Amino acid sequence: MAVLALKQVETQQDASILQARLQKETSEVKNPYKGKVIEFMVSEDMETIADLDYPARVRFEKWLPDHTDSAEYRHYLVSFDRIKQYSVSKEIHIAADGKPVRPNYENTILFLLYHPNPDIRAMFRKATKKHELAWDFTRAVPEKLKRQIFDILHYALENDTAFETRRKHLLGLRELYDFCADEKIDDIEQMELAQEQQFKGLDSERLKPCNRVGIISFCRKALFMQTEKINWNAHVWYMERFQIQPERLDAASPVSSISFTEVTHKKNRELLKKYIRYGLGITNLSVSVIRGEHSAIRNFLNDICQDENEDVCSVTPAQMDDYFKKQRQRSVQAETYNKNVMCIQHFFNFLKVRQYIERIPFDAECCLKKIIPRHLDRSVAQEAADEILEKLCCFPETIRIMYLHLWGVGLRISEVCTLKGNAYYIQGKDAWIQVYQIKMRTYKRIPIPDALYKLTKVYLKKHGIKADDYVFQNAKGGAYCKSTFRYNMLKYCELNNIQNGGYVFKSHDYRHTIATYFYDTGVSLQSIRDYLGHDYEEMTEQYIDYMPKKIEKASEEYFSRHSLAACMKRGEKTDG
Repeated sequence: MAVLALKQVETQQDASILQARLQKETSEVKNPYKGKVIEFMVSEDMETIADLDYPARVRFEKWLPDHTDSAEYRHYLVSFDRIKQYSVSKEIHIAADGKPVRPNYENTILFLLYHPNPDIRAMFRKATKKHELAWDFTRAVPEKLKRQIFDILHYALENDTAFETRRKHLLGLRELYDFCADEKIDDIEQMELAQEQQFKGLDSERLKPCNRVGIISFCRKALFMQTEKINWNAHVWYMERFQIQPERLDAASPVSSISFTEVTHKKNRELLKKYIRYGLGITNLSVSVIRGEHSAIRNFLNDICQDENEDVCSVTPAQMDDYFKKQRQRSVQAETYNKNVMCIQHFFNFLKVRQYIERIPFDAECCLKKIIPRHLDRSVAQEAADEILEKLCCFPETIRIMYLHLWGVGLRISEVCTLKGNAYYIQGKDAWIQVYQIKMRTYKRIPIPDALYKLTKVYLKKHGIKADDYVFQNAKGGAYCKSTFRYNMLKYCELNNIQNGGYVFKSHDYRHTIATYFYDTGVSLQSIRDYLGHDYEEMTEQYIDYMPKKIEKASEEYFSRHSLAACMKRGEKTDG
């Protein structure tokens, strides 16, 4: 009995010593409810506040009902959190850029309220659903998947500034984590198309279906952008990750990603990846051209329908003949069909050079369709242009100035969207503009109306646009997107009832209008070609809508000579 009593005394003394040490350790935490937290820690034999973690918080929450009034639970939990956050704040590691270092991955439960980064902790200080802040990395799922979830989580926390966006991404990520665990998916970057569709079709109250659609794309981008080396095995590549020369990009219509998920044949998908990698890294092709080749080859690979034990390298001439026969029967224009044929030939040339095949199983020259030159009658009706100019004051300022570059200069919309602040200048008595032709990948200099020059200069000064800035900018300061411009033009043409609501705006029609106007006023075809920036006069001829004017002029000349009045005049003169 004496020994037992002695042990009890020693235990009480140890508890008193531990309690005193914990009180001293938490002396800087000013909270009237911390006594219960210390009492709990003593009962758990916790030596220091660094031992507090999310599992301990769960146990503390279960411990409270037997040791305090239920009305005080929330205050004690807040006290627990404050003590833990104080402990974490003493262990922050700062990087060279002045930001807290991202913690290393561990097989533990990461509770965001205890995150080492104080900015991240602050995001969730007022969160009511605390259980949503716990990320369990102790689950019995592949280690690679857990590390990916960890990296995506931090990508969202570090890049999502808007509350709703961050909440949507975190809820979606948690749902994707559960889905991958259930379906035994170990790599998000290599999810198959069927798995994507299955995830998007889930019946869940956690996330709306419309919000679930973009979660996989967000997660893939987060992983692709953060790897030390480019992951060429990923099924979606994001162009932002590559160091691509600016002249290969169309800032007005950027290619954000290239996806291989639609090619479900695994061997063919890997061959397509190799070809696109070659296009991005070795060739000097523009990214939009590479995407076009990718789309044509992707469709081809899906159409030939091979078994998994075969691949495109084993395709026979007979199969290719059958494929092209079916393609010719489709209602596809000759230009588009021929472009697809050449894309497929480029792909097979690559396979041959890389020694995947010995010979190309078709003759591209024999597969091409004959192209019959056709005139493109696309000039804007004078009445429509006049009405837009009359009502242009009702359009937003940026749209007004952009439209005048189409109407008065005849630029391509991609050229208008990517104009820089230093593009405008005076040479002699004339105003000029320097334009980078994305399609031709070269610069051209052409004169512009003085009124447009003055209007644009006022616009540049008003908006503080510098020499290297885009004149027309999106919300992030990048080039104005041409699809956004088209949407806005259609919108305001409809709102202003242009041509009684029947006018359909097409930016390229204004290049035809300018070319036709020049031709009608006696400008040579060669000069029009240089002004438009064409390589060949044949292309310029397609832009000139000369036939209506030519017919009208010939008709006037004919009737002026063959009208009744003209005949009478000629008769009177003869008789005299």
